[in-house]
Amino acid sequence: MISKKLEFVHLRNYTQYSLSKGALRINELVDFCKKELIPAAAITDYNNLFGCLEFCIECEKSGIQPIIGINILVKNQGFQKGNLLLLCKNKQGYHNLVKLISRAYLYNYDSNDPYINFKELSKHKEGLICLAGGIYGILTKNFQENKEFSNKLIDVLLDIFGKDFFLEIQRYNNQNYLALEKYIVEKSLEFKIPIVATNENFYLDKNFYKTHDALLSIAQQKYIDSEDRLKSNQEFYLRSVNDMKSLFHDMPVALENT
Repeated sequence: MISKKLEFVHLRNYTQYSLSKGALRINELVDFCKKELIPAAAITDYNNLFGCLEFCIECEKSGIQPIIGINILVKNQGFQKGNLLLLCKNKQGYHNLVKLISRAYLYNYDSNDPYINFKELSKHKEGLICLAGGIYGILTKNFQENKEFSNKLIDVLLDIFGKDFFLEIQRYNNQNYLALEKYIVEKSLEFKIPIVATNENFYLDKNFYKTHDALLSIAQQKYIDSEDRLKSNQEFYLRSVNDMKSLFHDMPVALENT
């Protein structure tokens, strides 16, 4: 069992099972936690649970608490579609997460995008923790489209999850997200919703940025210099605890809440 360093836990990690998106190897994620003395870590691949068993086995070997989660697409009338981060807090949560993703593929498959809606989410919410606010998340997309959409979205998610609903703050070298952070902080204070600090972890080290960008380019069948494609970010790497502490030096509670 590793010694407990209760300062920060990464709750957004996309492994090689996030097909054509993630580039984190599970053993690398576990080794990172051992090195940083982090007692737990989450696996939150896009729309699948393929890596969960391997992740749990590797974590158990090193005395690290595995947190099972998913970054799942949500489509619902009246809102812009986007992803929600769902984390299991117990066995019931895991069973419900399996039901949700199974339903997404069996009944709601739209082109290449399996999805769920709020009705299904409300039906299978027990044992799940919901985080909203990631850079590609449904809250961010609705805020960018229309602030009233994001207000209604927070109301809906708060009604579904109650105390198991958290707002996320992410910080990158991009001025466009300052308005979103201000909005999230305001909503956190207004509704007493805890804030959690997260980072989009697609690859292990910042030196792997170009490699990850090439992966995204290939997956989209685009050239590297194409402007009309999803691109990587030099800050989408697995940041150290000290990096996160420095990044959120003015908001330590967001780190502690992880």
